[in-house]
Amino acid sequence: MSDPLFHVPLCGWLGADETQKRHAADFPSLRALAPHLFEGPAPTEPILPYKAYREVLGSDPQYPAQRIGDCVGFGHGHGNDLLQCIEISLGQPYVYQETDTEFIYAASREVAGILGRSDGSYGSAAVKAMTTMGMVSRKMLGPEGVYSGQRAKEWGLTGPPSAVVAEAAPFKLGGAAAVSTWDELQAALANGYPTTVCCNQGFTMTRDAQGFCDQQGTWGHCMVFVGMRFDRPGACVLQSWGPNVPDGPTVLAQPSYSFWVDQKTVEAMLAEGDSWALSRTPGFEKRALPPAWKYDSAA
Repeated sequence: MSDPLFHVPLCGWLGADETQKRHAADFPSLRALAPHLFEGPAPTEPILPYKAYREVLGSDPQYPAQRIGDCVGFGHGHGNDLLQCIEISLGQPYVYQETDTEFIYAASREVAGILGRSDGSYGSAAVKAMTTMGMVSRKMLGPEGVYSGQRAKEWGLTGPPSAVVAEAAPFKLGGAAAVSTWDELQAALANGYPTTVCCNQGFTMTRDAQGFCDQQGTWGHCMVFVGMRFDRPGACVLQSWGPNVPDGPTVLAQPSYSFWVDQKTVEAMLAEGDSWALSRTPGFEKRALPPAWKYDSAA
């Protein structure tokens, strides 16, 4: 493991309490919102939308490690980054700009009514902020756009500055839908919709020979699901602790800051009720992903 902070993983999800549930009630389930995504045969080959990063950027993003309990900003910001790359790969005329995670974190805390000194937030509040307040890119913030734990702390205390809120307003997320089952996650990823996951499940920090980490301990943490496989049924999740974490083998061209999770554990994570498919449009269009995103040899 590359970061000395890793003795105690930095997390920041506050749990499925009444505040989280109140904001979650504003969004339908993916199955209710987009039943068309569930039509047709279930996939049997890997679903690897994380390959869009390399297709658009030439490499996986070089994300820094979180420095305070702002994982909710990281999970949703990284999910929006991947969504941008997927849309560009599918022919949309967007220009990629890395999402500012501190803004999402602080805006989610403002939406949730929990601004103050202690860290943490909720996934439901993050998607509420992304769909109502909007987002900003690191580039829009200029030289100050490089990730800063201090800025995340300051904005999490007082809310993002009004000038930045004004800049964010034109850049709202098109839609979000609750994902609570394996079938919903499969439908989301098979159609190119990254899915954040907030839960209490912890893991070992060394991948096995197939790229999986075993469940171990408890984390109140937010990450983002970016792929699925069916030879050993599981999903690939990105974390927010910097490159090469966990350590151990990688497979299927996965990013170095990801690991695979067995289906049974994925289902338990989703069942905690704070996982969100992200879309550029409210209706979650059904679409085919490139064939190259199914194979390790087509990195």
